[in-house]
Amino acid sequence: MKPGALAYFKPTTVTEAIGLLVEGGMDAKVIAGGQSLVPMLNLRMVAAERLVDVGGIAEMKQWSADDREVWIGACVTHDQIQIGEVADPSNGLMPKVASKIAYQAVRNRGTIGGSLSLADPAADWLTTTAALGATIEWKGPDGRKSCPAEEFVFAAYTTQLDISDVLTGVRIPRLPPDATWGTYKLCRKAGEFAHAMAMVISAGARSRAFLGATDGAPIRLMQTEKLVADFRNWESGHAALVSQALEADIAESGRDFTDIQLWQSRTCLLRSIQMSLGFEPVRPEGV
Repeated sequence: MKPGALAYFKPTTVTEAIGLLVEGGMDAKVIAGGQSLVPMLNLRMVAAERLVDVGGIAEMKQWSADDREVWIGACVTHDQIQIGEVADPSNGLMPKVASKIAYQAVRNRGTIGGSLSLADPAADWLTTTAALGATIEWKGPDGRKSCPAEEFVFAAYTTQLDISDVLTGVRIPRLPPDATWGTYKLCRKAGEFAHAMAMVISAGARSRAFLGATDGAPIRLMQTEKLVADFRNWESGHAALVSQALEADIAESGRDFTDIQLWQSRTCLLRSIQMSLGFEPVRPEGV
């Protein structure tokens, strides 16, 4: 199948793109790398009368860095992050995540902003930017806006973006030089979206832990973070402590997990914590 008839526009500025989106209303869609939208258009899962291609906007393809943070334009590709073309504020976490997104052909064209805007719960950048304490930035008819990455998503495929808003970039604070991390996701085969995902950043009092690939926004694991901040080595009794903290965090989130989802999330979290401590992930009992 192919998409229905539509008009194609390629603006050169964010302001021009916003104007085209305002004119198109509900029938206009933003396209960047096209790795999600084009297949959905071809399958007639999404209808659009107007495509606004932001891939030609120079400022959205750039990045900048200083001693405190790195700003990454929304149209920077996964591959640019993977190969180190973009400054890395994450001590290697972002290149690692980028290298595991789908397949190389997708990474060549897929963009960080496109992934965040789509807000598929199983996509990697939602959880990664939340774990890194990043800020999502966008611009619309009412001007520039931003919010913490962990507050950007309301539900699956639902974000703070209005229909005429354009996500312009992501601002990511640099991790301390001694901060370590671990991340693990479960997929049936390489390249697929994850069925479960966890990410842990071990940085003392600034430790952070998140679950991704849920039914909506990534879940911050506050009780788990307290454990991670105190861990210095991995010991056999830690698995039980992590499991208890995880169940408390999920209960506090108000989200529903089936037994298999809880088992998958626990597996990912345990392995992520072990990796963040510099240990080879140990297969939990029953895995």
